[in-house]
Amino acid sequence: MKFMAAYLVDLLVIALVIISVYTDLKERKIYNAVVMPAALAGLAIHTALSGTAGIVFSLKGLGAGMGLLIIPFVMGGFGAGDVKIMGAIGSLKGALFVFKVFLAAGLAGGMLALVILIKQKRLLSTLKRIWQSFYVLVGSVFKINTLKSLDKAEFHETLPYGLAIGIGTLTAYLVG
Repeated sequence: MKFMAAYLVDLLVIALVIISVYTDLKERKIYNAVVMPAALAGLAIHTALSGTAGIVFSLKGLGAGMGLLIIPFVMGGFGAGDVKIMGAIGSLKGALFVFKVFLAAGLAGGMLALVILIKQKRLLSTLKRIWQSFYVLVGSVFKINTLKSLDKAEFHETLPYGLAIGIGTLTAYLVG
């Protein structure tokens, strides 16, 4: 019975990630209609299998998944769908697995961003802006005001992070 449930959980995670990556790439959205049933299924499956311990396992995963991205979301770095998919993955697979997904997705997101910047021939200008931001941060300690020199016009572009989460999930499965 537990083997079948583990297989079902893995199928749900795979379906959740494939659908969410597709919609995030195509429409720049991760839908509640996909994420919420997956999170509820995780809660139901683990509760049915292990009772109170199962619901605690699932709730810890849900909280960990959402908690890892909530501060970047509040600061405008991620969309709500990214937060919710991480919570759903945590609900299904637990806190340790979702933490592995988080780490692998961070690496994948960084590599994807590099590829995009190289393809758009904006890597050097972006590195320059990062250096200027660092200089402003350090300069503010010494009362040097250089904020006017920063070009903020290019800060609006985003990466569909669902793809990075999908790569992170695959990596977490492969690593173990």
